[in-house]
Amino acid sequence: MSVIIDESCITCDACMQNCPVNAIVDDSNNPTGAKRYYVQPEKCVECVDLFDDPQCAAICPSIGCITWDMPFSKEFDAHFLNEELYKLGSKDGVVRSPAFREKKYRPEIAMSERGVKKEVQVAPSEKEVG
Repeated sequence: MSVIIDESCITCDACMQNCPVNAIVDDSNNPTGAKRYYVQPEKCVECVDLFDDPQCAAICPSIGCITWDMPFSKEFDAHFLNEELYKLGSKDGVVRSPAFREKKYRPEIAMSERGVKKEVQVAPSEKEVG
């Protein structure tokens, strides 16, 4: 996964409906128990090769709710295995961590902008609005 839905989620259902890979579950199915939607890191592909931008953030009415996380790659396996923020799925008893199967991510997003609550989608500036 390379995006996180944070605590400002209003559980509106827009992101879940727009996710082309069904990586988002609602608050009642959030494996962490948090009352917000959850991006399953082992499924998210940041909409690479599908759309210009991640569709969850493009549709989200809570600007800043969806932020960049580290790429779901072997280099960051420990990040996804050791953080309480994630509850990775498993298959036949094997945890679906990045070491199991890496996911696509946007290399143009600098590592310095990942994992630090950097917004995926930002509100339009006053200049752009009018």
